[in-house]
Amino acid sequence: MPHERRGGSLKRRSDVGGGLVRLEIEVPEELAATYQRPGQYVSAGLRGRDTYFALSGEPGDSVWEVLVRAGGDVVDALLGLAVGDEVLLSRALGEGFPMAEAEGRQLFVLATGSGFAAVRPVLRARARDGLGPSTELFLGVRVRKDVPLPDEITALRAQGLPVTVCCSRESAKEPGVEHGYVQDALRRRAEQKPGQTAGAIVFAAGGDGPAFARDGARPTFRRGGHPNELLKEGVLDDARL
Repeated sequence: MPHERRGGSLKRRSDVGGGLVRLEIEVPEELAATYQRPGQYVSAGLRGRDTYFALSGEPGDSVWEVLVRAGGDVVDALLGLAVGDEVLLSRALGEGFPMAEAEGRQLFVLATGSGFAAVRPVLRARARDGLGPSTELFLGVRVRKDVPLPDEITALRAQGLPVTVCCSRESAKEPGVEHGYVQDALRRRAEQKPGQTAGAIVFAAGGDGPAFARDGARPTFRRGGHPNELLKEGVLDDARL
């Protein structure tokens, strides 16, 4: 069933690294009020087609931010808009991440590709609230140059929030960078520091389909539907993944 849409206005467009472009869209007050929790997403329509994007800015802001990668009719049409052009958007959709459930707990955040957009407001909120040391980001990219918003990654680390960049196609020989996939990096963390992972919670988002879901005490990948509709949390009750 199509979502009712309201008109927003493209305010700014900027390259943010990793092949991603940030679109900042000014939205009406009634739309802004529907974005309440990190992890919500939005349906955007243009030229008779629509697609979904994770909201990557601050909940409640009157300017919504999305991170997009060129490819596909809707995205390419959005990237072709001029500042001031209209963008039709739905209200913020989905329940978002259960931020209250993560309070007082170790939080592991796993993101791959454009999935970083969905977890970005989680990371900023945790760092702002002084919870950086009890939060860790595992960011999956192909090679180091694909890391989006590198200045923000540096700032998160400066605020005490550990970041591990997981490169699937490049060997790593420096602190904070590992070769492999995000799930493998988290598995190694669980094996090395079982006390840290016991009782932890995982928020995860991927740009290509997989997301974490509950499977007893073991977070596992599953597929189906749109990735932004599969944002789930998995709880680590022991050191096994």
